[in-house]
Amino acid sequence: MRLFIAILFGDDTVDKLSALRDGLHDLSSHGSFVQRENLHLTLEFLGECSAEERNKAMRAMDSLSFPSFRLKLDRLGFFSRPDGDIWWVGAEEDPDLMKVQRDLHSLLADEGFHLEKRRYRPHITLGRRVATAARPGRIEPIAADVRAVSLMLSERMAGQMAYTPLYEVAAR
Repeated sequence: MRLFIAILFGDDTVDKLSALRDGLHDLSSHGSFVQRENLHLTLEFLGECSAEERNKAMRAMDSLSFPSFRLKLDRLGFFSRPDGDIWWVGAEEDPDLMKVQRDLHSLLADEGFHLEKRRYRPHITLGRRVATAARPGRIEPIAADVRAVSLMLSERMAGQMAYTPLYEVAAR
């Protein structure tokens, strides 16, 4: 099973992210755009995992302690790729967000996961392989309350990606 740990958003935030995605789509000649129900902010990508590794991830999450906080999503940008860019909405590097990610990374490493070493860049993917006339830059800030982190199952169903929450840890 392919797993990742993420922050999920309430309907109001997802509505605003969907509007940004739709605007990007309208300015694009092609791309694969993220479905509304799949918009999220990844904290850690775990990849293919066994049932035992899933349980280890849940154990690491149970050790995670964090207060609820408000995230500010404030810019539109992209990662350049030869086959089309990955467009995203970026989150400011909020101290609470960065601490949650660092603590989670450490707890997962203690459970034996081999995780990415590159610097964490908080973002919400809107589209992949995008060719567009859109330009990166600041957007009207979107405030998103963070009250939990979720262990997510990623699978292809009927030709589409489906992300299913398997486990959740609430802010304490």
